[in-house]
Amino acid sequence: MNNFHNLLLSNPDQYIGYGNPAADICFVGKESTGMLQLQCGLGSTNYWLTSLPMYFDRNKNDNPNDPIWKEGHTWNKYQKLHDVIFPEHAAVTGTMNFEQRVFLTEMSAIPAVNTATGKASDGFEEQLNVRKHSFFSHPYFKGFKVIVLACSDYIVNYGDRREIDNLFDVTFDINGGAHEVGPQNAFWVHHSADGKRMVIHTRQLSGAVSDKMLEEMGMVIRQHLTGTSFSAKPMNAQPNNTTLTIGMSTDDCRAICGEPDRISTNTTASCVTEFWWYGRKMVTFSNGKISSIMN
Repeated sequence: MNNFHNLLLSNPDQYIGYGNPAADICFVGKESTGMLQLQCGLGSTNYWLTSLPMYFDRNKNDNPNDPIWKEGHTWNKYQKLHDVIFPEHAAVTGTMNFEQRVFLTEMSAIPAVNTATGKASDGFEEQLNVRKHSFFSHPYFKGFKVIVLACSDYIVNYGDRREIDNLFDVTFDINGGAHEVGPQNAFWVHHSADGKRMVIHTRQLSGAVSDKMLEEMGMVIRQHLTGTSFSAKPMNAQPNNTTLTIGMSTDDCRAICGEPDRISTNTTASCVTEFWWYGRKMVTFSNGKISSIMN
């Protein structure tokens, strides 16, 4: 936590973020939205220096009209991603607990209700550049095992503009680093030279981001954190009597592997996701069919 305290002292009057600053994972969005003054005030340097850590369990019953409970809201997507990474800590329906195991911040310090408004703000490009080189360049961010840059073109890594490489001291994984899950649903994986740190670059996690992409991204992150291997087999793979394949049913899985050691479930309006554990092996079902296998 010394690096986090130093980050606060080095960045007065800055938007810092929410969640657990001692977590292994950091989610970076585009900019703060919603209750702008309240959110930015609570996530400021001054608040962190004078108040208790800000990671909460949230319950829909406390404020059912809060936009965070909408299907397309960024925090709803963050929770889904968290539940794939940590199925043993998956939130029950109507609650959020991802802040316990994630620190979240924003690439831009200018609050805005949407991207267009943010980019149109006075001094947007200047403050974005300053924030990258005074805030995100701080050694604190190299302490995370995983950083998810869910901020699209607010940071780039192509041609001579290697902002991700230079800021986080990583390189793109040439073999297998591109995950194109579907239209407008893709992410790119980078690692540090020693392989201990992973940085993922993707779009803002809101709106049309699919559960399938969140699931695949979550599996890749869990693989990195646990040292296990990730399998994303083609959806048209043919089942057989001895090997689990994508598209098999729960009955097929039981016939091959027997009863799981434990099962956790995440339910949304469109999908029931089950995580079946066999020792260190995790089989994920989406609406009763195997969607991924992690050994």
